[in-house]
Amino acid sequence: MASVEVRGAAFLTFLEALRVLRGPATEAAVRAALPDGLREKLASGVLTRVGWYPLSDYSSLHTVTDAVLHGGVDFARQLGRTTTEIDTRGLIRYVLAMASPDLLMRYASKVFSSYVRGATVTSKTLGPRHYELHWKGLVGATNLVHVEMEGGAAFLAERVGAKHVRVEAAVAQSRPEHSFVIRWE
Repeated sequence: MASVEVRGAAFLTFLEALRVLRGPATEAAVRAALPDGLREKLASGVLTRVGWYPLSDYSSLHTVTDAVLHGGVDFARQLGRTTTEIDTRGLIRYVLAMASPDLLMRYASKVFSSYVRGATVTSKTLGPRHYELHWKGLVGATNLVHVEMEGGAAFLAERVGAKHVRVEAAVAQSRPEHSFVIRWE
């Protein structure tokens, strides 16, 4: 099985979101607690925005953050919203201005593949403004990674006009498959 990798931008945006949400001292504490290899990649600049890195390293970033902050799923969801907000500030905000929540959900695989490779996402329409997103092959993802994705998807739907977005997870804990239902008014 091919390894699952995450774009370096996700790591760097995660750290930026930590600074935004909890300040530079928290970011520094998380960096200091990271496993040696990941800490060195980040400190040396070897980890770049456009490179691809193991999903297990990204999961470690979540695990260490939770160990430092004890934020659990609520903070992981908040990180998902904040990282997605940061990622959609640039040129992509003009592209999103032409999108609708339904279009975004139908093309979830295109959005997802910008950040993760080696895994897939499919979108199933359950009704008007009601979709199920199902990820396969997320080997190495923790529950906190899954919850971050849910927060990011909710923020993206709101960014393109959805109101009163609700996300209901269908799978708990660390598994290579993860599903959730997203709906809005």
